Amino acid sequence: MEGGNRWNDWGAAEQAGRLAHASGEACQHYERYEQDFDLAQSWGHKAHRLSLEWSRIEPVEGTWNPEAIAHYRDVIRALRQRDLEPVVTLHHFTNPAWFIRQGGWLRRDSVARFARYVDYVMQQLGPEVTYWLTINEPTVYVMQGYVNGEWPPFVRGAWSKAIRVCYHMARAHVMAYRLIHQHHAGARVGFAHSAPWVMPCRADKRWDRMAAILRDCILNRAFFGFMGNRIHGRRTPAAHLDFLGINYYMRTLIRSKGWGLGRILGRACHESHHTDQGVLSDIDWEVYPAGLRAILNKFAHLGVPLFITENGIATTDESLRCEFLKRHLTALAETIEHDRIAVIGYLYWSLLDNFEWSEGFRARFGLASVDDITQQRIPRPCADLFAQVCRSNSLPSHVQSVDPIPD
Repeated sequence: MEGGNRWNDWGAAEQAGRLAHASGEACQHYERYEQDFDLAQSWGHKAHRLSLEWSRIEPVEGTWNPEAIAHYRDVIRALRQRDLEPVVTLHHFTNPAWFIRQGGWLRRDSVARFARYVDYVMQQLGPEVTYWLTINEPTVYVMQGYVNGEWPPFVRGAWSKAIRVCYHMARAHVMAYRLIHQHHAGARVGFAHSAPWVMPCRADKRWDRMAAILRDCILNRAFFGFMGNRIHGRRTPAAHLDFLGINYYMRTLIRSKGWGLGRILGRACHESHHTDQGVLSDIDWEVYPAGLRAILNKFAHLGVPLFITENGIATTDESLRCEFLKRHLTALAETIEHDRIAVIGYLYWSLLDNFEWSEGFRARFGLASVDDITQQRIPRPCADLFAQVCRSNSLPSHVQSVDPIPD
């Protein structure tokens, strides 16, 4: 969203022509943040999530950029001036180019290098921020970079490397958690977990059920295991989490097909019946509001508050966007009221249309669209609906209940 990120692995991949889409200046949020925060304030928003760009802050290993850290300090203070609570992410997919050249997250000392960055940020910004997210969607980073091979470093099918990277990122979160609390005892620290609701494509097929269980283990449990936490079993408080960020977008139906590893893990099903209980977004993610309630119940076993740090839809159908928001907020309300689960916040993804990684600019998530040429912010109808919810802290009376928690 910031634009102009040229010192990280994505910038290097763009310059080498390895990506179908180039971020360029994106939506120029780096320069236009005050205008964007004015927009959020006018809509009654109470919080705003932002990410720090590690490669801006440490463009060369061990060398800090005072201008970059001063910029982020100004950004955080601009939010405070507008009564918007900053929710700050330390790592959001991108890595400094120097870090990747030296082996990136495959190296054991990657944990120490990330810790050095976190320690510096806390020295500079620690007292300014209460809510910290150490890493955004580590399992997505691992799967896209080392299994599917669609993101830097473009490695395909390297499960042993994927496991090593996942472990190092989990240990980096634990180290960051400790460092943040050393600098700011009152901080609240978590990470943003991509949490699809995983189900078998054909519930009557044993191999589909097994594949769904294994996929769920990889996507929704493995990272917690590397941290030393468990989702199921005895209900003990999660170590190194003050809250868990939940990024929920969709249900994933898993279908077994073929033999060997492919049969065991299955694949996401995109056949026609995939839409039997919902519709698809522009990037083929199934709209499934009941999955949000199911996911929140699933992770309530960790024993920490939950924070919905991303929830949104990529679409150009504005009636669908509004329906998505209404039904997911209803699912959230029912989770809080009927299931008695502690949810401390909800952040829609996203304020603006922005660069969506391998999807480029075609995935339109924003409450405001952004003109590709003029960079003008144009509010969408759904922004008014969300503004009503933010100001009243309640749902419109005409919104109906969603489906019950799926089995």
